[in-house]
Amino acid sequence: MAEDYFKALKEAPYPLFVAPRPYSYDLNDDMIKLIREEFNAEGIASKLAEAISGKAKTAVKKIGKDIFEEYGQNWMKRVMQLGEEYPDRTIEIVMETVDGEGNQFLIFPHVPQRYVEIAYLGTQEFLKLPVTLNYRDELAYRVPQCLLFRQIKEKCGEEVANLMTCQNGCLKALETISKDMELDTVIDMIASTAKDGYCEFSMKKV
Repeated sequence: MAEDYFKALKEAPYPLFVAPRPYSYDLNDDMIKLIREEFNAEGIASKLAEAISGKAKTAVKKIGKDIFEEYGQNWMKRVMQLGEEYPDRTIEIVMETVDGEGNQFLIFPHVPQRYVEIAYLGTQEFLKLPVTLNYRDELAYRVPQCLLFRQIKEKCGEEVANLMTCQNGCLKALETISKDMELDTVIDMIASTAKDGYCEFSMKKV
């Protein structure tokens, strides 16, 4: 009788792969909590309200621009720092696409997208950032029902909110990513909450 090859194969011992640690594809809760505490919408809206109190309307736009550009830069720098300290499996997979010679294949738009997701999920009320475009040369996303816009409207009034000085924070945040990662990009605002009911931003590689 011929030997049962498959029976012998199934009975042979074989090594099991054991992952060194559990993989997580979710953003770290502690990281999100830190961002929410440091860059919450109510805090920056209150800062704007205090800064423009008693000021002429002509000065409000410049004051708002200065405040939100500083906020946007600090916000994204902190996000990038925490993103490295609290990596998830998604970003680890992307970073593994960098070969030994430093050639980057998927860094853009995937790494900037991850930073953007961390930034907004840490400061807004929605659970998922609507990414409208993600391909080799462009990243675009929307910010629906912006909590920051609502806080500015509540603390400073509708007229100030509709000036959309808060857009400078989002634009500066994207500029900070580009500068830090040495990316040559064009950053644009496609839609605004005051006009369209949501904001939409894009980052295109040149």
